[in-house]
Amino acid sequence: MGSAAETNKDKAATIVSAIASQSAALEEPLEVPGGTPFGQVCDAAAAVEMGATKIQMIFADGADVPEDAAGSALETFHMNVITFIAYCQSAMGTQGKTFDAGLRDAAKVLCKSAGRLVATATESAEPSGSLRAVLGECWEAVKDIKKLPKDGRVAISKALMRVATFIKDTSTELSELGEGAQDEGGNPEDPDEDDLRFHDEDFTAEEMRVARACAEFASASFEFVRKIVAPIVRGSASDVDALERALDSSKKFQVRLEDVGAGVYPPQDGGALIEDASKAMEEGRTMGKEIAEAGGVEGAEEAVAELEGAFNKLRDALGEK
Repeated sequence: MGSAAETNKDKAATIVSAIASQSAALEEPLEVPGGTPFGQVCDAAAAVEMGATKIQMIFADGADVPEDAAGSALETFHMNVITFIAYCQSAMGTQGKTFDAGLRDAAKVLCKSAGRLVATATESAEPSGSLRAVLGECWEAVKDIKKLPKDGRVAISKALMRVATFIKDTSTELSELGEGAQDEGGNPEDPDEDDLRFHDEDFTAEEMRVARACAEFASASFEFVRKIVAPIVRGSASDVDALERALDSSKKFQVRLEDVGAGVYPPQDGGALIEDASKAMEEGRTMGKEIAEAGGVEGAEEAVAELEGAFNKLRDALGEK
């Protein structure tokens, strides 16, 4: 490796180390009043993308590039990354932990890709066969940044939608109990003896009755979440702190409902089922309260009341008074 290539490699190593150290600042939001608009973060990411492309072009034939040109390109790219990190820092701290976590994770990926690009571009005086692939990683990381939610409310809305999807899956799974597996012609299928899944014939009549009661509660749970999440997705609620608390409760609600879903399969434990359903109901109440406090969502109390009714039916079905 020639002297220019060696010098460029040393400069690159310093920059790679600096980027790794500077990206640690993403763990410490600056909490700038009002925060930096997400559009500026995207512009800074685009500047990193452009700088990355220039690095690939300059070092396409290897690290043996005139020191002035190489040094200027590397320093400019490093400044692109520093600026991006600073904008990310100032965008976080005011939009809630969900927004912050998404931006932080995506920003770390871009910083790592940027460091890997600099290292790969200068690793040898000969052309690197992986340089374009690493550049592609940078491009993809920038695309992922631009796809992120633009603010805390949107970030929480997306997270709530994911929770709703999991709850719907549980509801759908339980609703199919008692229908029996069918082939394409609609005829009952004989279970495969190697199939470890439960089938209707694995349930006693009493267990199937309990399973259907749990399925009704799961269905009501999905309707509950749908009714109170939809207004948030449409942009009605605005208190991010209250929405964060509601999201925390919704995740706990999801887990408790999934516990109910798992508990319907033999052997059933009625006491454990009602305990899990009770805990789900408790989280549902908290969720409704926090969403009501977030503002702009009508009908939260009514949705909770309807879920209470479904819970009472399940409790009665399990013989709990």
